[in-house]
Parts: sequence; C-alpha cells; structure tokens
Amino acid sequence: MTLPAWIAPQLATLVATPPPGDDWVHEIKLDGYRILLRIAGGRARLLTRNRQDWTERFPAVAEAAAALPVKEALLDGEIVALDAAGVSSFQALQRAADLGTGRSLVYVAFDLLFLDGRDLRPQPLLARKKELARLLEGRRGPLRYSEHFDAPGREVYERACRMALEGIVSKRKQAPYTSGRGQAWLKVKCVARQEFVIGGYTDPEGARAEFGSLLLGVHEPDGRLLYAGRVGTGFSHAMLAALGKRLRQLGQRESPFAADGPRPPMRGAHWVKPVLVGEVAFTEWTRDGLLRHPAFEGLREDKPAGAVVRERARAPRPAPAKRRLQGGSDAKPAPAKRRIQGGSAAEVAVAGVRLTHPDRVLYPDQAITKLALARYYEAVADWIVPHVADRPLSLVRCPAGQGGQCFYQKHAGPGVSSEVKRVRLRESGGGTASYLYVDDLPGLVALVQIGVLEIHPWGARVGRLDRPDRLVLDLDPAPGLPWPAVVEAAREIRGLLADLDLVGFAKTTGGKGLHVVVPLRPAAGWEALRALGEGIGAELARRAPDRYTINPLKAVRRGRIFIDYLRNVRGATAVATYSTRARPGAPVSTPVGWSELAGMARPEDFTVQTVPERLRSLRRDPWADFFSVDQAITSRTARALASRPARG
Repeated sequence: MTLPAWIAPQLATLVATPPPGDDWVHEIKLDGYRILLRIAGGRARLLTRNRQDWTERFPAVAEAAAALPVKEALLDGEIVALDAAGVSSFQALQRAADLGTGRSLVYVAFDLLFLDGRDLRPQPLLARKKELARLLEGRRGPLRYSEHFDAPGREVYERACRMALEGIVSKRKQAPYTSGRGQAWLKVKCVARQEFVIGGYTDPEGARAEFGSLLLGVHEPDGRLLYAGRVGTGFSHAMLAALGKRLRQLGQRESPFAADGPRPPMRGAHWVKPVLVGEVAFTEWTRDGLLRHPAFEGLREDKPAGAVVRERARAPRPAPAKRRLQGGSDAKPAPAKRRIQGGSAAEVAVAGVRLTHPDRVLYPDQAITKLALARYYEAVADWIVPHVADRPLSLVRCPAGQGGQCFYQKHAGPGVSSEVKRVRLRESGGGTASYLYVDDLPGLVALVQIGVLEIHPWGARVGRLDRPDRLVLDLDPAPGLPWPAVVEAAREIRGLLADLDLVGFAKTTGGKGLHVVVPLRPAAGWEALRALGEGIGAELARRAPDRYTINPLKAVRRGRIFIDYLRNVRGATAVATYSTRARPGAPVSTPVGWSELAGMARPEDFTVQTVPERLRSLRRDPWADFFSVDQAITSRTARALASRPARG
C-alpha cells in the first residue's frame, strides 16, 4: 500500500473517570505537540494535526527518524520537553521552541500506523505497539517509545494525579486505529486544561506591558464563538512581547464573540481575528460558562482555531487516591513521564517547576507551606517579575522554614534549578564569580523550591550593570519609634525629590520601615547614584538632626530614623517589591500609594495571605506609572544637593 502523505490522527474523548475492566491499557498523558512522523525515501517529515510541516523546527527528531531501519513508516506521537525526572511540560516546550533549543526536545511515539508497505491501522492496538517497540528498541536520543500500564485504570489515574501529572489516556487493547474522536481512546485529566480561541485582549495594568488579559472563547457546533472568560496570568516577559506583537497585527473592529452568549468586558477591550489558539489551565467552569482561576500555558500552533470546542466530561471526577499501584503489570512506565510505581508521591509542579516536599511548612504561625508560597508567587507574578527580572540577586534561604536556620546566598551553587539563570560578574576584590538571576515565574518557583524566603535584587540589570536604573532610600526606625514617624520621613523625602524634579514611590519593607524608590533612566553610574542618595539623606538629617541620621552606628541612631543610602552602590541590594520576608507572619514588601500611606496604621497587614486579594481589589496600581516615568540624575541634581552633609 502506498504511504499516504498525511492522515487525520485518532483523538481521545474526555471522560471524568477511567474506564473499568481488563479491556484497556493506560498511558501517561503527554503535554506537548501532537505530531505524525512520516518516513519515506530516506527522509523524515514532522506533520501537525492541521497538516503543517514542522520538520525544520525539530531537526534532531527528523534526523533520528530518517536513520531508522525502515523504507517507509508513519508514526503517531508527541514532541515534548522533559525535565530531569522525565516529566513533560508544555511551558518548558514553549520556552525551548522560542529560544531555538529544539534539539533538547524528544519525540515520544505511541502508535505505528504504516510500516514498509503495510497498513497497520486495522490491527489491534497491542499488535501495533509491539511493532513500534521493536522498531525503537535500543534507540537513544530524541526518539522514545511510550510504554503503557496493564493495570486497573483508576489506580493508574489516581497515582498519576497524586504525582502532579497531567492525566492518563486509556486505550482499548483490541481496537484498530480510527481517525477522529471516538470511544476507543479516552482521556482523564488531573487538572482542567484545554485549548481556547483568543478573540481579544484588554489594556495592561500595573507594571505589565503589551496587554492585561486575553479574552478567550470556544466554538459551538454551529460555529458561533462563545466568550469563555479572560486569562491574565502565566505569561513570561518574552511571551508578552511576542504575543502582544501578533495580537496587534490581528486587530479588528468588531468583537468575534457571539452576541447571545456570555458577554466579554467592553471597557479597554481590543478585538482580534479569532485564529490564535492558547492552552489554558483552570480549576473549573462556572454556571455562567466562564473559567475560574485560569492560567495561560502557551500558544497551540499545532491546532486549528475552528476545531476548538468546550470539552465536557461524561461523569463526576473520582475520589482522591488512597491506594498505591500494586504489581501485576508487565509494562514499564513511559519514559516521558515520572515513574508511577515506587518513588515519592510528595511532589507537585507549579509553572512547570517541580516542588519536592510541597507540604513542608515554611511559615509555622500561618501554616504556609512550600506549595502555598509557590502559589503566592504565581498569583503576583505579573507584579513582581518586572521588578526582579534580569537583576543579580542576593537570596535569604531558609530550607527548614522561617523558624529554622537561614543564610544568605548570592553565588551559584549546587542544587539550584536551571530555571534560575547564571551570569559571571567581576568581584570588588578582583576576579569573577557566578551570580544568580531570574527572568520569569518558573525562576521564582525554582527559588521557592530551594527554600528562598527573601529576594533582594540589584539596582541594575544584567547587560547594563554599570548603569543603575533605580535609587532606593531605606527608612529604618530605631526601636520604639512609632509608625507615623516613618510615614512622615517618607513624605519629607518625597518633598525633597519634588524639589529635584524627581518622582518617588513608596513601599513597605516587610518590617517596620519604608522604602522610597526612585526610577531612573540607566544613564549615570553608581557613584552618581550613591551621591544622590547620600545627599538626600544628609539634607533630611541637616533639617531635623534630632529625628534623622545617615550614620549607621547604632549608638548614634538611638531615637532616630536611619536613612540608609548605601543600598545604592554596586553589589548592594534591597528587598524586592512583592518579595516575602523571613519573619514571623509571612510579611511582604508591598507598594503603597502616597495618599494611602497617610492613613495606614499597620504595615504588618501586608502578608502572603492578604496581598493577592489586595491586588485583585485595587482600583489602580499605586505604582502604575513606575516604568513610564522618564527622569535621570543631571548636573542640576548634583548642584541642588551641594549642601554640607550632616554630622549626626
């Protein structure tokens, strides 16, 4: 039989519970791009489910497939990105594809449709898989065989969910391969996740650029696009920039959503041609047909927008697992997923990053676990990432939690995930050392994994470390000074800044003090920045020497507020906006508005448990203008601060 150029793949139907009985085998559900691998004439082509040729995107897979000992073959499988434990992650796949690192990806084959003139589709599944296993036996590199479990489906599913895998696909042992969606392949998901059509976007808020949320939809059988909700989390900086550009190119005047369905937000909405498809994880559908707690996973360029419909399960989800898988299976677990039999179940993933011991308590008074802290950073990612991305970091690590032993770390060392980036910098004493930095949410979660409770970034970014872009004045009150005195100090600094034609922003430190942060054009060097900070502090101390000092000696600071300007030298750091602190109560360094500051009674109220809700309820971000302020240290600034420094 002639090898076809392409065939429509077989698709799995979503169900709520695994099928019972011995007629099924079960595979771990992969989280990647569905690909048909066609081999003919000594060449291999990679074809998506909507007939796109992606051979050039994954050359290593094509090369390995072309080397198989066959004349012709057609394989079905998925391109996936694997972590060190063999777990597939769609976000990692997106990052690898965006960075052009496709050679780090693998093709996991789970079916063989044609082989050297034989059409294998009418044969039973297990017969096809036996031929496939023989074809790939002993192969190393980017081609993998997807093993299956011949065990009770419920046990396989429950164990997979406890290990934070995506789900399972149950397949009838004796069924032929049939294109399209049917009942021979059934998928059961541990986490609600599906594709949605992008029909618009909203204006950005806070420090974010490009857009605020994506407006999502699903098709009805008659072709209408129903609004399904908005998603505003899960985007890296690179994804925001790339997706924002594509959205602007697809702009149109009219809403693509059906007028008789759920209504999308109209204020600040921009409509686009409904051709892009995104994968979104969420907790559930509301009664109104909208998503609850969605998080963006990435674009699905392998799936046509017209095929996106709401996936509906047939029955209630099963109860949480209480048993482990027992023996009795000949099959080995799929190499593209973490092992199901044996091993620790105490692992979950957030933003594609594995957390070991997710139930470990990091803040004992509030019973805040490692997983809860990772979820906190997931909730505030859009707010914190712009302030920490691409900046060398000093970290406070507390592996046993806030009540245990903590230590500082700024240099790269063992046990730190590759999601945390490295950069070599010169040291003040000579030589160089490897420093740590992050640029997205997975990097933040990787810090949580190693017990980081405080994040302290530099005042400059990697690539321009000689040109700082912010001034930080740390107001540190002596013991016993009331909070209103600290607020008054911040207000006086704001007035001094206004005299210099500079705008400052206030935030709590997560302790008893305040930071006044001044965004700057990265033009002047560190010495100019330090001089500006010292000049402002000295002027304040000159005006009220009984209340303020720039002298760090504790004996001098008694009864006064220490204005710490030394955070503005190369290598110095200040706690990040929205970072937690390694202190009782799980406090968070939180931006506040100047008018809000005047009436604030308790800075301790900003915690891991309260800040996400605060952000959801804010009418306007108090730091909304932070990244749009255009100001710099000038010669006029220096002249204005040429007064003599205070002695106290």
